[in-house]
Amino acid sequence: MPVDEAWWGEAIDAVGSPRRAQRLAWLAELALEHLGRWTIGQIFPGLHPETPLAVLDLGTRGRNAFTRAGIYLAADLFTWTLDDLLAMRYIGLGTVDRILRALADASTESATPMILLPTTGDSRRDRGSGLHQNRLVPRGELFVEDLRLLASWYAALGAPATALLETAPRVAAPPEVIKARQRLFAISAGDVLDEDEISLDAASLIEQCFGALNERAQQILARRFFADEPETLDELGASLGVTRERIRQIEANARAKMLGFLEPGGALELVSASVREVVETILPLDDLLALVPPLAREVEAVGQPAWRVLDRFDDHYEIEDGWCVAPSMVGAQTATSAQLQELANQYGVVRIDELEPLSHHLMDAARAHRAWLEYCGYVLDGEYVFTRTQSLGDRAAAVLSVEATPLSAQEVLDRIGIERTLGSLKNAMSSDDRFERVDRDQWALAEWGMESYVGIQGLIKQELARNSGKSELETLIERITGKYSVSASSVVTYASAAPFETRDGVVRIALKDRGVHKTPKQTRRLYRRAGCWLYRVQVTREHLRGSGSVGPVALAGALGLVYGETRHLHCTLGPQTISWVGNQPTIGSIRRFLLADDVELGSEVFLVLYDSGSFDVEVVASTELTEPLSRALVLAGVPDPAEVRDPRIALAHAIEMGDDTPVISIIGAYRDRGDEDIADLLLAARDRLTDPMTRPIVPSAEINEILALL
Repeated sequence: MPVDEAWWGEAIDAVGSPRRAQRLAWLAELALEHLGRWTIGQIFPGLHPETPLAVLDLGTRGRNAFTRAGIYLAADLFTWTLDDLLAMRYIGLGTVDRILRALADASTESATPMILLPTTGDSRRDRGSGLHQNRLVPRGELFVEDLRLLASWYAALGAPATALLETAPRVAAPPEVIKARQRLFAISAGDVLDEDEISLDAASLIEQCFGALNERAQQILARRFFADEPETLDELGASLGVTRERIRQIEANARAKMLGFLEPGGALELVSASVREVVETILPLDDLLALVPPLAREVEAVGQPAWRVLDRFDDHYEIEDGWCVAPSMVGAQTATSAQLQELANQYGVVRIDELEPLSHHLMDAARAHRAWLEYCGYVLDGEYVFTRTQSLGDRAAAVLSVEATPLSAQEVLDRIGIERTLGSLKNAMSSDDRFERVDRDQWALAEWGMESYVGIQGLIKQELARNSGKSELETLIERITGKYSVSASSVVTYASAAPFETRDGVVRIALKDRGVHKTPKQTRRLYRRAGCWLYRVQVTREHLRGSGSVGPVALAGALGLVYGETRHLHCTLGPQTISWVGNQPTIGSIRRFLLADDVELGSEVFLVLYDSGSFDVEVVASTELTEPLSRALVLAGVPDPAEVRDPRIALAHAIEMGDDTPVISIIGAYRDRGDEDIADLLLAARDRLTDPMTRPIVPSAEINEILALL
């Protein structure tokens, strides 16, 4: 900065010129370095007080900060020091520098008059300048004299239109003028009102208004209009010895008179207007009473505090449960909800300090914000508020969003704020697309893109796939334990068990065949129908996502699938893969079938494996049936229960039992294989099933002929 050149005395540069921009930057730099305790009015005396700040180039942060603080005109800033600006929230040094440049630009649209800082000490000017001669005058007249002194001074300066009490005079003021301004700024209510008027605070004004009503009218208002539990017209009429209609008339007239005391211009109406301004949108009642203490006093005529009386007569705001809200509680809560929804991230999380101020009159803004959000029913977590808490998954996602790092299930559970079991939380996260398990007990948000944890067996498979099907055991242990919280002994155990084998320190997929030890007859949910096998499964979220699923080992036996084999079955919607390379056979995605049939989550379907090598999916229609036997037949894969001549035989064939199998044996077989649902249904319908040994004998034609010969 060229401090050796008196550039500040030169003509003002044209608006928008490069040199003007440079000099505005110098002005801002000088102010930041040397004028931290000066007011904006002192730094920029040429700034017109009516200049709208919205038209200045303050930047988005600067405009938002002033809007939040209720600052709209330059005059609103005149008493602010530069240090006050630097202490504002949400703006930094760069924004303050931009604000100073904009204010300097606006204040130098014309030449600035020479000014001197006002002083409060005596000087040689105290002897008088001819503008005012000291004399003893009554108190009220002294105020008038001070006003006349200021008016005469401004008129003598050729500025008769200047506001007499503008924040900072634009030229140096003599001591007489300074003292007159100080006296005028120090005027209190006690300097203007007499003793009787001074005692009329808000509560006294309301008492005075009620004094204009007769005692019966006061009682009716107290017991009906202002009471927490109002009495009925009939109850009041009986108590006061008049009709209910007369009570209604007296109440209506009394309320009309009270409303008359709130006419514009009256002291009580001014109090009510001030309360409206203080409340703004949302304000704790305690803060209102701290700002206007007389409102806490009881109005003896009705036995209620003054704030309750004003609240009942003023429809611009409501006071309920310790909160002052405008225009109503529902409106305030709706506005809060709308603001939260606008600010919330995809998991419904909002930083509390990002919310707009509830009011500019809060005693403790942070405390008030938290108390209001809790009153509205929101869940708080430190400096954050959760707007979506309907489910366990919603709360868990919000916690992870705030923490921004993987957490254990127990850590998430400790933060969600409701009583739930660890198992229920893990189940909720496991079935929710928003979460990813990234370690044995570490959970992350799926959007973070972290690698999923697939279990130790899955990790070994991944490592073997990356290394052409084999890996040194020590290398395998180092890679897996270095990335996940699993022990070396666990890796060794899994690497030595099927489907792997470890020989000479090298891990690979086991090559030996594995036999099928469990028959289809013994396998739960696996049934036989003419020409095919049916395997009943419940549709999960994983099915809908397109993931594969595992099947029982007996399914491999039914298909003649050997260990290590992958088979592609024919179907109309494209080949279906079934393989046996792990502990159990794996069935490829059936999502395309579920889409085609519009199958819902939680429904049951049959995976149909035809002897011819084809594949299909059938929806199980058991939920549409109420009769136990029909439901049992459908669950066992019988296609049309209504057409079955002998349900017992159909149920026996479904699990590879003979035609003469007794009912009790069939029920026991279903229960032994794990089909408890079918066994219970058959037990309930046992009276409809007939054993072969108890059927009536119907003579055949051949027997009749033999009997005839005898």
